[in-house]
Amino acid sequence: MTIVIAAVDDSAAARPVLAGALALARVLGAGVEAVTVADDGGHTARACAERMAVPFRQLAGDPLTVIVALATGPAVVAVAVGARRSVQHHGIGHLALAVADAVDKPVLVVPPGAELPGRFDTALIAMEGTKDNTRAIKSAVELAAGTGLELVVVHVDDESTIPSFSDQVAHETDAYAAEFLARYVPGAPAARFEPRVGAPGEEIMAAVTAVGADVIALGWPQSSGPHRGAVAREVLERSRVPVLLVALAEGGRGQQGGA
Repeated sequence: MTIVIAAVDDSAAARPVLAGALALARVLGAGVEAVTVADDGGHTARACAERMAVPFRQLAGDPLTVIVALATGPAVVAVAVGARRSVQHHGIGHLALAVADAVDKPVLVVPPGAELPGRFDTALIAMEGTKDNTRAIKSAVELAAGTGLELVVVHVDDESTIPSFSDQVAHETDAYAAEFLARYVPGAPAARFEPRVGAPGEEIMAAVTAVGADVIALGWPQSSGPHRGAVAREVLERSRVPVLLVALAEGGRGQQGGA
C-alpha cells in the first residue's frame, strides 16, 4: 500500500495538515501515516490523529532529517506539511521549504486556516510553456488524470509572450489551448486550459478563485539561486488552499512556480 506522510506537531496546524493528507491520499488511492518529530510532548498531534483515525508515530531527532528519511521510502508517494504553525504567523515556515528542497516526492503545503473537503475535486496546475524540465510536473498531472480530478491548467503570458491572433480570435484561442495541452500535458486529455495575461502570482490566485480549485500544483526548483521559486513563494504566502510542490531539477524553469 502506498502512503502519504503527514508531518504534524502540537500546533493548531496539525488538523489541516492531516485533512490535506487524507484528501490527497483519497485521490491517489493511498493511506496516511501521521508523524511527529519530538523528544517529548506530541500529545496534541497524537490526539488529532486519533480523532481522524490516522495511524500515528512519534520519532526523535531533527525534524527535517527524519521527514526526509521517511520520504525516501518506496511506499511513500507524497508528504504533507504545514505552511506555518498558525494563521498569526506570516510567510512560509522554514520546514515546509526545507522539505520541498530535500525530497523528490510531491510536497503538499497546507495553510493553517485551510477548510478542506474530504477529497480534492478540482486541481489547478500552473505551467510555463517551455520544454525545460517539464517532465516532473507532467508526470504529476498524468498521475492525477486517472483519478477523477477536474484538472485546470493555467498558463500566464505577459505582453511579450502572448501569441498574436488575427480576427479569428475565438478559433485561434481554442487552437492555442489544444496545442498547449497536447504538447505539455498529453496524458490528461480532459484537462481544461485557462490562459491568462499579467503577473503570474496574481493571475494564478485569480484563477484559483475563478475555478474553485481545492489544490494548486506548482513546480519547485531545487536549486540554490537567491530568487528561485519566486512565483511559488508568492502563491504559498497568499493561498488559502493547499499547494502541491513538485520538484524540478536544479536550474529548471519548467513551470510557472519555478520562475
